Amino acid sequence: MAAFLAEPILGSSGGAVVPPPAYYRRIDELCREHDVLYIADEVLTGCGRTGRWFAFQHYDPVPDVVVLGKGLNGGYAPLSAVVASREIAATLARGSGAFNHAQTYSHHPVTCAAGAATLRYLKRHRLVERCAEASAGFFAELATLAEHPAVGDVRGAGLLAGIELVRDRATREPMPRAWRFAERLVERAREEGLIVWPNVGHADGTRGDLVILAPPLAVTPDEVAEIGARLRRALAATPMAGPPEAPGP
Repeated sequence: MAAFLAEPILGSSGGAVVPPPAYYRRIDELCREHDVLYIADEVLTGCGRTGRWFAFQHYDPVPDVVVLGKGLNGGYAPLSAVVASREIAATLARGSGAFNHAQTYSHHPVTCAAGAATLRYLKRHRLVERCAEASAGFFAELATLAEHPAVGDVRGAGLLAGIELVRDRATREPMPRAWRFAERLVERAREEGLIVWPNVGHADGTRGDLVILAPPLAVTPDEVAEIGARLRRALAATPMAGPPEAPGP
């Protein structure tokens, strides 16, 4: 059987890209028509990052399989999980009767205990709901960056944001890779006491700079304002220039 594998809301692979609802409705139609499984990669977005427990909950289709990690135990120890529909579980039960997989540290009881404790903490302190409530203020603060000439787009969901960095805001022309703008911006942000995550190559495999922000689910409005202020200072301190470009052929 074939499978369609996707991050419902893209993380580092696209810089917090949020597909429109029609996209997943059409994907669901095609998967059902051709008997294809839909596997949701929630390794980055699962357990509350986008303001819901799972990013696929922003859309109508329900995946056949969900892959989890990272937020499952706050990153304190390596932990991942695969969640499958009852139909898939029943198919395995009728066949081999087991899902045969194992590596040295699989089914580690201490790590699993940390994951269970993390999920209980998330629920008890309503951190997923708090993420959803904080989202509007978070993106309102980041919207103040939109006037900077290097900022081509601010996008995302919950407390996951991608800031696309461009040479020309009108045309969305990417930065020349030789400028290393994303890397230099990260350095300036670090000097301001702010950690942001750089990514490059999103436009054509080489060019296409962006940075990703993902503050803790417990972030406060004052901390959100501080994030915005520090990132604005970092942008102002990062020149839009670099070594001269090599002449074309």
